[in-house]
Amino acid sequence: MINWIKNTIESWKAQRQLAKEIDPRNFKFMAQEIRDLAAIASQLGPRNSDIRKLIRNVVIEMDRLSNLADRPEFRRLSTGKRLLLRQGLLESREQLMESIDSAPSPTETLQ
Repeated sequence: MINWIKNTIESWKAQRQLAKEIDPRNFKFMAQEIRDLAAIASQLGPRNSDIRKLIRNVVIEMDRLSNLADRPEFRRLSTGKRLLLRQGLLESREQLMESIDSAPSPTETLQ
């Protein structure tokens, strides 16, 4: 009996965690964070037009994702598709963080 209660509670916690991860508000927050990181990367990165174009595309896609997350169609996406989208956003965030970390210092002077 105790094991059944313990398993039920663990199952409920896992369901709540999954619901939190695939909540549209979470996607809007992640899109805003990636948009902000892209803006920082554009300021720190090289002045190459190809990179600027890629960053602009990231910003546009994050705006589209924010708008899509507000719509009822987003809630109809399967859990698997939302988890894949979340994983892609996490990977994009990591790539942007790495590019910001690897950017050269804007000045030679130590602060």
